[in-house]
Amino acid sequence: MPGRILIIDPIATNRILLKVRLGASNYRVLQASSLKEGLSLTHSTAPDLIVIDDTLIAPDITALTALNEAHPCPVVVLTPGEEPNARARLLAAGAADCLQKPVNDALLLARLRSLMRFETTRRETGLRDDTSRALGLAEDGVGFAPQSQVAVIAATPSLAKDWSQQLRGETSAQITVLSIDAALELTDADTAPDLFLMAVAEEATSLHLQAITELRSRAATRSAAIIAITPEEAPVTAAMALDLGADDIAVCPFNPAEVGLRITTQLRHKHRADQLRATVQHGLQAAVTDPLTGLFNRRYALAHLKQIAQRAADEGTPYAVMILDIDRFKLVNDSHGHAAGDCVLRALSTCLCDNLRSIDMVARLGGEEFVIALPGTGEAEARIVAERLRKLISDMPVVIDAKTTLTISVSIGLTIAPAETPEICDPTDLLKQADSALYGAKGNGRNQVIMNPNAA
Repeated sequence: MPGRILIIDPIATNRILLKVRLGASNYRVLQASSLKEGLSLTHSTAPDLIVIDDTLIAPDITALTALNEAHPCPVVVLTPGEEPNARARLLAAGAADCLQKPVNDALLLARLRSLMRFETTRRETGLRDDTSRALGLAEDGVGFAPQSQVAVIAATPSLAKDWSQQLRGETSAQITVLSIDAALELTDADTAPDLFLMAVAEEATSLHLQAITELRSRAATRSAAIIAITPEEAPVTAAMALDLGADDIAVCPFNPAEVGLRITTQLRHKHRADQLRATVQHGLQAAVTDPLTGLFNRRYALAHLKQIAQRAADEGTPYAVMILDIDRFKLVNDSHGHAAGDCVLRALSTCLCDNLRSIDMVARLGGEEFVIALPGTGEAEARIVAERLRKLISDMPVVIDAKTTLTISVSIGLTIAPAETPEICDPTDLLKQADSALYGAKGNGRNQVIMNPNAA
């Protein structure tokens, strides 16, 4: 995943060696010898990721904040790894990760790939969120969110229990102990943990390493965050964990302060991603649904009719299309107000949904017009269905308020795509036929069903 990486290091040899290693993987490498020069390049080039030596941060850790403010992107700090809590201190200040010098090539490249994937996803989802907000489809987050769930999976239950106890003061999430088998048996995304903290042994055949792939491939757990805890002397194992789907890594010996910070970061990313997915789903639902009646709208109806037509052609079966229009609907609005008209539309929608099959499609075309598609339905059966609906609606009382109850009637235009037609019928043509029949029903006195004479 090539991208722009800015290296900030006061030692030219370090910069050159790192540039060669990254250049071999097709990254575009920029170099700076000081924090001031690095900030200037960050402003002018907008790198995808920054790698900085800890010697430029040690005097003033707020330099991390300055880098993030100059251009939000992951910042990886290269450290000597001598101070046990150094990583926790840097993570708390805003570093995306800290890698101990000298950095193993496999681990360095795997971590950069992982962070670049995250950054690409962050920007894409951020763009979608901006678009959704511009369209009025995004919603602000609610003030209350359920407590996050973290599952600890280790080589032994006693080790998992020990880690969970150490973490209780480092995160507000609820910590539980889980076995690999129990994790892989999860089937409900709503009850699955938000994050798996998983110990990974040095062996490449580690069951926990394989479990990362399994968790990523299953519907219930694919969106959960995963942090792998690997031995300090096994950088290749850590690299494999990242490439197999782990979001983050930490090394033993277990440091609860550091792991707690990583958990907090990954849970924040996870919940943000969940919110964006929900926003997209809400937007998709809004794009195909009529807000007043809850029925599908014209956009969905046209697309679904094409699917019905394709299925009918493949299976050699007929299907029926009818357009239904409320008689003298304007009088309802003029005499009783638009709120009464809305009550009529909702009542009619409920009646249609309650009296049709689950495979049938009901959609509001607009105004007081509705379209109904009946897969696998020939002329005789379609006439029966249409007449039944017409009579149900004419006998249905529509309660507007305590003093007002209305009755309505509908006219229905009906057409059939017969099974004998070898080619796929154009849904637009069928709608035109049904609409023509509807005009016939209106002109012939209303409250009746008319079959288009050209249907067969």
